[in-house]
Amino acid sequence: MKSTITYIILGAVILVILAVILTQLPGSNDATVQLLNKLKIATGFTLLALIFLFGFAVLVSIANGTISLAGLLSESDNVKGASMSRFQLLIFTLVIGFSLFLVTIANGMQFPKIPPEILTLLGISGTTYAVSKGIQLGSNPTPNTTTTTPIDAAAQTAQSQPGSKGGPVGS
Repeated sequence: MKSTITYIILGAVILVILAVILTQLPGSNDATVQLLNKLKIATGFTLLALIFLFGFAVLVSIANGTISLAGLLSESDNVKGASMSRFQLLIFTLVIGFSLFLVTIANGMQFPKIPPEILTLLGISGTTYAVSKGIQLGSNPTPNTTTTTPIDAAAQTAQSQPGSKGGPVGS
C-alpha cells in the first residue's frame, strides 16, 4: 500500500512537470497548430513517463525480492543450468537495444532506421527459443489427468472396503 502511494505521488509530480513544460513551450501564431504541437509533445512525454514508471516499478520489485530472477535462464524448474536459447535471446536483445540507444543519442535524439538484417537476427534468435521450447514440451508430455465423477468415486470406495463384493454401488 505504501509503495502504491509513492508511485501515485511520483506520477503526479511528473504530470505537474509536464504541465509546466507545456505552458513554457514557444508556439507559432496559429492557435490550432500550436495546440496540436503541444498535444504531440505532451503525449510523447506522458508515454515516456509511463514507460519510465513501469520500468522503475519492475526494478524496485526486483530489488525488494518480489520478482525473482533465479529462473531467468533456466529451461524449467527440474533442470539445473542455463538454457542456451534463452541466453542467446537475452544477449541479442540487450546488445541490439543498447546499440540502438547509443545510435539514437549519437544522431541527436532522432530514432534511426532499423536495418532489416537486425530484425532478421532478432527473429532467428526468437525462433530458436520458440523451437527449443516446443522440443522441450514435446519430449516431456504432461501426465494424462482424468476427472472422477461422484459415481466413480463411490464405486472405488465400495471396492476398497473390506467385505465388499467389488461391484458397483447398489449391487
